[in-house]
Amino acid sequence: MDAGDERGNVHGKHRFHRVVKNGSIINLTISIIWTIIIVLPIEPFSILLRIIVGGGPGVWFLLAYLLHLIVGYGGFTCLSFLYYLIEEKWEVELNNKLIMAGFYLLFIGVNITLITLAAAGAVGGYYLNIIHAPVEDVRSILEPMVNPIRLLSLITIVGALILLIPVYKTFARK
Repeated sequence: MDAGDERGNVHGKHRFHRVVKNGSIINLTISIIWTIIIVLPIEPFSILLRIIVGGGPGVWFLLAYLLHLIVGYGGFTCLSFLYYLIEEKWEVELNNKLIMAGFYLLFIGVNITLITLAAAGAVGGYYLNIIHAPVEDVRSILEPMVNPIRLLSLITIVGALILLIPVYKTFARK
């Protein structure tokens, strides 16, 4: 039994940066697949570029894609580095339950929020830019998606704040 197990750390000694790094790698893989889908010149994927260029709800799709690259990959990579410094360089003990709760809230929140935002943008953009539906019809399609996206965004923010608590505490002590 290693030192991490003796202290009740179910993830072993100093492993949170690896968990967050794995989340970053998963998000990078999702972003790569998302990029390939956007640029594939095969129907129905080729419609996505027309939806994005058409603006309106298509911007929701583009925003979700860019936010996934920035927050899903970039944010998780930065958090992984911060946790690496805290765990490996400064050898600070961390609250397992708090960090894992924050990780799951952030990981699930980022991915479900941005997938929902992208789906809303793709559907709304399809109706507006491809089918040329009236704006009122498109609005009626998008309005039911706003509150779930808002709630998912709040879950994501709570997860991020929870993950930043140990970082703040560590830097406050230094």
